[in-house]
Amino acid sequence: MTSFIHRTTRAFAGRRSRVRLTPHQWRGLVDELGRRAGGVREAGVFLLARAGDTSTTVLRVVYFDDVDPDCLTSGISMSASGFSALWRICSAEDLRVIGDVHTHPGNGVRQSPIDSANPMVAARGHVAIIVPHLAGREIASRECGVHVYQGNHGWDSSFGRDAARLLYVGRWA
Repeated sequence: MTSFIHRTTRAFAGRRSRVRLTPHQWRGLVDELGRRAGGVREAGVFLLARAGDTSTTVLRVVYFDDVDPDCLTSGISMSASGFSALWRICSAEDLRVIGDVHTHPGNGVRQSPIDSANPMVAARGHVAIIVPHLAGREIASRECGVHVYQGNHGWDSSFGRDAARLLYVGRWA
C-alpha cells in the first residue's frame, strides 16, 4: 500500500515534468557545476535515466569534462571521444540521456545561437537546461531556462513557473 501511495504521489507531484531530481541531487549538481565553472567559464552535465522506460527521474549525472577533459573552453566543445565515453556508460549501466544542464554567465537562460544550432543530443524530446550565474550560487528551478528539442533545430523554451513545472526538483522525484 505504501509503495502505491508513493508512486501515485510522485506521478501527481511532477506530472508535467520532463526532468525529475531530488533537492539533494539538484543542490549537488549546481554546486559541482559552479565549482567546475570556477566563475569564469561554462560547465555542463548530462542527465541519465533508466533505459527502456519513460521515467524522467535522474539516476545518474555525467559531467562533460569527466568524459571529455578538454571540452571546457570559454564555451563547451564536446569531442566524439567524449560522446563515445558517455554512450559506453549508458550501455554498461542500462541508462539513457534525457537531458543536459549547462551554465551561462549573468542572468541569461535563453539559448545562444550556438546552443540552439548544436543540441548536445539531437533527439526529439531531449531537454537542455541552462543555469544562470555560472552556477556560482544556489539556483531554483524557476530561475533556469528549460528548452525541449523538437527536431530540425526547433526548440520549445520555458522560463519561470513554466520552467519549474518541466524541471521538477522535489522529494517525489
